[in-house]
Amino acid sequence: MGPLRTALAGATALLGLTFTLVSCTSAPTSSGLMDVATLPTAQSEALPAVEVVSVASAIVISLEHATVEGGTAQEPLGYRADAVDGWRSALGSDSASSGSPSADGVVAHDWPGLRLLLADDDEGSVSITAAEVNGHPVRTAHGLAVGSTRAEAIAAGALPGSGHELRIDVREVPGTSSAERPESVGTEFIALEMNGDTVASIRVPANDFGER
Repeated sequence: MGPLRTALAGATALLGLTFTLVSCTSAPTSSGLMDVATLPTAQSEALPAVEVVSVASAIVISLEHATVEGGTAQEPLGYRADAVDGWRSALGSDSASSGSPSADGVVAHDWPGLRLLLADDDEGSVSITAAEVNGHPVRTAHGLAVGSTRAEAIAAGALPGSGHELRIDVREVPGTSSAERPESVGTEFIALEMNGDTVASIRVPANDFGER
């Protein structure tokens, strides 16, 4: 073999060895199960606390009674002496009443914005002068409340009454006579006392034949 062929054979052998070494050093490595298990994981961030907002129960009034909506189930609230405890429970506080009857025999149970009047014959009524009482919205079944407008009241079916009063849910009471319309049957209703075009107070039940 001549010198040139000997040199070429040596160069070829050297290139093969270099290729083998490069292939070995560049081969990818894989992590075993133990390696994967020990890899650090991202820490989960704590979620912010969710604030639960409770909505105060609403007092919805009608001619016969009031009902509590949105709160604990409760019997309807009447306008008689046996319902005083129910009103206290619904409104969440004791009334400011002293329990002493007035000269005409009427006992008043007062909360800020609401008065329950009880006569000595156990007939009673409620007078409302605020849209909320102890945080509880007070409204009629038509959605009317202190602060509602005349237009809203008329749209709900209210009719003109005496003076500045509007009347809603008007119904006849057999056996009575109207003091406003001679020879006519008396009526009872929810009275909306207006201050201009705004409902200033609500009285229930009201009538045109007695003192209520």
